Amino acid sequence: MKRLAPRHALLVAAALSVSTASLAQPAPPSVQPAPPSAQPTPGASAGEAQPAPPDAGAAPSPPVDDSLEGYAPPGPAQGEAEADPDAAGSKNTVVDPVEASDEPAPAEPLGPPVASEQDPKPVPAPETRAPSRRVHLGFYAGVSHRSSDSERMSYDSAFAFGPSAGIELLRWLRAEAYARFESFPVQVRKGGFDTGDYTYPDTTFEQPNLDATGLGFRLLPTWMVLDQLGIQASLDVLWTRFTATAPSSSGATEVRSAERAGVGLNFKLGLGVVAEPIPNWLEVMATGSYGIFTSQTGSAFEELQGFDQNGYIVHLAPLPRFEDSLELLFTVALIL
Repeated sequence: MKRLAPRHALLVAAALSVSTASLAQPAPPSVQPAPPSAQPTPGASAGEAQPAPPDAGAAPSPPVDDSLEGYAPPGPAQGEAEADPDAAGSKNTVVDPVEASDEPAPAEPLGPPVASEQDPKPVPAPETRAPSRRVHLGFYAGVSHRSSDSERMSYDSAFAFGPSAGIELLRWLRAEAYARFESFPVQVRKGGFDTGDYTYPDTTFEQPNLDATGLGFRLLPTWMVLDQLGIQASLDVLWTRFTATAPSSSGATEVRSAERAGVGLNFKLGLGVVAEPIPNWLEVMATGSYGIFTSQTGSAFEELQGFDQNGYIVHLAPLPRFEDSLELLFTVALIL
């Protein structure tokens, strides 16, 4: 075998060292080939300069590590990391193109208001009030009885009636004025018109009805048990004037006399029921009362002078005074 020249031996040793170093290093990352350079035109001269080949003796470039081991993506700065995560999330929120339209999203339905959340404070609704009707115009009728303070005569029950007008002083108190018309039958017993000096043993007397008129005033306190039903009391005073037509006689003596009259005060206490069949328009009442009479004066309570059939003067006994009274009245009234 031929012995290599010293120059050639150096070249071979250098090549072996390079190949050994390349085997010890990891493979370099693949590098995309550079786009080919423009090819020379066919007619170019063969003498144009060509790029020099790489120097075989130059040191190789260090290999590039393209592995992801130990890689950490870049994060926010220290101050931004401690910021409000909600704010950071709002920045990174992707905007929905539907939500980003010009029309706003529909508002959520509101619940009932809470008094503490209203400003200004809520004004309470006014209480419902009944119509302001205070005048009562009515008509009443019923039965009235007056007792006599003497057994010589008695008074029978009478039919009483009349108008009334009242006004509410308070919601529970009414003042009322009324008129009274009634006619009392009189029962005369035997000897009913006898006096100490004049007696009529064989004569029968008949006394026509007593026609009475009166004016009264009463207070009506009321307790409404229900909306349209209540209990009503009555404090009543009645001034009464009556007239007595001259009595007629038959028998042994015929007496002619004159008409007489009398007045008196009747104080009464009553209790009844009141109802409104048509609220605030129509009222009905039923009231019972008891009363006593005072201040009874007049010619009816005095001896009456008359004449018999022979023209002689005779005297008739007075009418007995009223002792007490009982009434049961029914009233219908309009509320104005």
